[in-house]
Amino acid sequence: MSPETDTRSLVEKKTINYQEAVSKIRENREKNLRVVLASGVFDVVHIGHIDYLTLAKSAGDLLFVGVETDEYARISKGANRPLNTLKIRLAFLSALQPVDFVFGYDDVPVCGESPEIYIKRYRELNPDLLAVTSWNPLIDQKRNLANEAGIKLLTVDADRKNSTTNLLKMLGYE
Repeated sequence: MSPETDTRSLVEKKTINYQEAVSKIRENREKNLRVVLASGVFDVVHIGHIDYLTLAKSAGDLLFVGVETDEYARISKGANRPLNTLKIRLAFLSALQPVDFVFGYDDVPVCGESPEIYIKRYRELNPDLLAVTSWNPLIDQKRNLANEAGIKLLTVDADRKNSTTNLLKMLGYE
């Protein structure tokens, strides 16, 4: 098998849809495996993402990564974003060693204004832990939403300077 075929096969095995994520998380929790959920846009995957996902994975047996839609990225990051489509972002993330499964969200919450969508997501997915970075400006809100959904928050101390927005600013894109 060629490296290209191996990569394509890996992407296909790890990339699932939202409903499959709900089922797989439930199945694995029934097996007493500890499931961690990390979410984000992941527009241009960089070392900060790898650190975040590696640290998140170390807290559990399985790491599921939920990726926001292209529309969400435009709303939250700006009209020129995302640089990579959801399909490409899913492929990048599925190729990373710490990631067990990756899926795209089906809804488009407005940042900070749609708590009921997040609570619904967290209750449906029902992981053991929700991973967020320690510097996330919405950490208190995410903690409250996770608590309301009955999920523990995992604070990951990933380096703030490694962000897609900072990288794009350095390159003169934003």
